[in-house]
Amino acid sequence: MIAMNFNDLTNEQKIQVAKGFDATPEMIPFIPYLLQDLWALGSSPHLIIKILKSLNLPESSKVIDLACGKGAVSCKIADELRFKVLGIDLFGPFIDIAKQKAEKYKVEKLCTFRVEDADTAVNTYKNFDVIILASAESLLGNIENSILSLRKCVRQNGYIIFDGSYLLEDARIDNPDYAVIKNYKSTVTALRSQGDEIVQEVFIPAEETKKVNDEYTELIRIRAEELSIRHPDKENLLLDYVRKQEEECKIIENEIAGCIWCIRKIKSLPAC
Repeated sequence: MIAMNFNDLTNEQKIQVAKGFDATPEMIPFIPYLLQDLWALGSSPHLIIKILKSLNLPESSKVIDLACGKGAVSCKIADELRFKVLGIDLFGPFIDIAKQKAEKYKVEKLCTFRVEDADTAVNTYKNFDVIILASAESLLGNIENSILSLRKCVRQNGYIIFDGSYLLEDARIDNPDYAVIKNYKSTVTALRSQGDEIVQEVFIPAEETKKVNDEYTELIRIRAEELSIRHPDKENLLLDYVRKQEEECKIIENEIAGCIWCIRKIKSLPAC
């Protein structure tokens, strides 16, 4: 796989990458610097590993980590569980970091990282024991479409780890970026829309979410201020990005609850 830089992507892919960072395409060249202090990028590797351990999967298991970012989930799974992991992400600079992290953790023989579009990946890779979609719940559209796509990669009785969220009661969000997020009942119904079984739910404590958000926004703010000194003509653009992150953190903390679902793909019954 030949690594693509941002300029090699189609306009649609550029928009997809930018959306993943809650940014505009104009912001993308600054993203590696702004997020250099963040590895997990909002995912919860320790909780995902805890779920995987409980499934008692053999060491020979194969995992695909979709929208893997810098590879935090992939590398830690390989390090702790010795599973083989394929990490897919469309942002080349993060894939480069993921490869470096795999070498640092001495799991480069267990981890493979590729620059690839998520829609292409779900139609290419088959028969994995587990597929993970963490902190990218809108990447494949609404939840029903996501489950339909994710289960293509998984063997029968394999597992989907869906790290997402749901609206709290009486939540009101006008931001269209959150249109795919529904209340708990609707979310669970959508996750089961293909007849699969939810075997675990791990609810993220609100105080943990706030702690991570506060830490991340402060780190991003520091880097944005550094960049503003180097690029004074981009100061408004950079500081607007920080403000948007702060606004979204308020939404997440006040209107949304985080949850990781583990879903077992049920073998389809033969047609009568």
